[in-house]
Amino acid sequence: MVQEIVTKQSRKSKASKSPQQPPSDSFDAQQSPPAIQTPQKNDIVLYYCTGWPEAKLHCSISAGEWQDQDFTQVNSSNGKWCVTRIPLNGALSHPSGDHPLLEFVVHDGQGKWDKPQTGDNYVISEAGVFSLSQGKLQQSSGEAVLLVSDLDDTMIGDDAATAAFRDYWEAQALTRGSLLVYNTGRAVDKFEELCREKQHCLAMPDVLMSSVGTKVYNWHQGNWVEDEQYARRLAHAWKLDTVREATYAALAAAGREKMHFRPPEEQNDHKVTCGVHMDVMDQVQQQISETLQKEGVEARLILSGKGDWRYLDIVSINAGKLQALEFVRLKYGFAHNKTIACGDSGNDKDMLSGQNLAIVVGNAQPDLMKWVNETQLDPNAKNARLLITDAHMAKGILEGLASFGLK
Repeated sequence: MVQEIVTKQSRKSKASKSPQQPPSDSFDAQQSPPAIQTPQKNDIVLYYCTGWPEAKLHCSISAGEWQDQDFTQVNSSNGKWCVTRIPLNGALSHPSGDHPLLEFVVHDGQGKWDKPQTGDNYVISEAGVFSLSQGKLQQSSGEAVLLVSDLDDTMIGDDAATAAFRDYWEAQALTRGSLLVYNTGRAVDKFEELCREKQHCLAMPDVLMSSVGTKVYNWHQGNWVEDEQYARRLAHAWKLDTVREATYAALAAAGREKMHFRPPEEQNDHKVTCGVHMDVMDQVQQQISETLQKEGVEARLILSGKGDWRYLDIVSINAGKLQALEFVRLKYGFAHNKTIACGDSGNDKDMLSGQNLAIVVGNAQPDLMKWVNETQLDPNAKNARLLITDAHMAKGILEGLASFGLK
């Protein structure tokens, strides 16, 4: 079960006379990791399948000077694919037709070369997304998608299904310029532990969202690096010390037998997490909300879990699973109808409720199915934005992609 309360600044709040400006929706392309090469009009994106530890493109654009360009590893390919973008800057095929738009070969920097068996060079004559594997150069077909999936009981839970998704992703979706994102409640260190446990079947993501949408990480040079731009957005109208003080006051009123702070590893600069007994939940939420509103702090109070004891996360107003999804969607230029969120429980309701497409896997928990019914979302309607699959877990994701015509 997930419930949410949003606090907004009161006109009589103690906020500064010069309040923080809301975060901009503009994005700095320089902050995008080089391995994420979403298709751009009038450029060439080339995916290359190789076992070389390093690969370089040796190319000439429109009969220009030959030059080297680096490839970078694609994290969601598990080391099989690397990618590079070739900006054309308005270049066209040579008017006489004697020279193609792009002529190239690939080498490893150590004297090994990949050339066509004819002994000539590889040739690309138009902008687009292409792949080169075992000497076969082809233009990618199908839609590039942004797939954002929950982990437990959605992407993982059935190793055979998880492996089937990984095989599909590496063979088809990845080389279209698609992006794989996991949206999990785990902190990044716990996620890395899971990756080691499931390395035999789990596709690695290109982007990681964690900690109830308070962290976004990009894979860069062998490490998960926090997205500073997203972190700056969360700072808007957020005061960590004030949130902690409000939570301590609520704890004092409720009593330690009814409320406690969760361990330090579950806290971060934009999230305070507590365990609260349902006997005092309404009281705690009301007290924290009223205090934060008076202090000019804008926050979300997110209740989740089952049973007498629940999790209560107090997060920045700009944090959350849907907010993190929207940040990544806008940053990498995907339309809502090419963005798919996948989940199985009430914890995923946030990202399933946006304008993006949504897949509820066949093993979904009753609380999520109740939400689908209560919001009168009809998964059987023509052109439905949300659908419920028959298949479970990762096989349900594959079924959903096929139903949307995006597999």
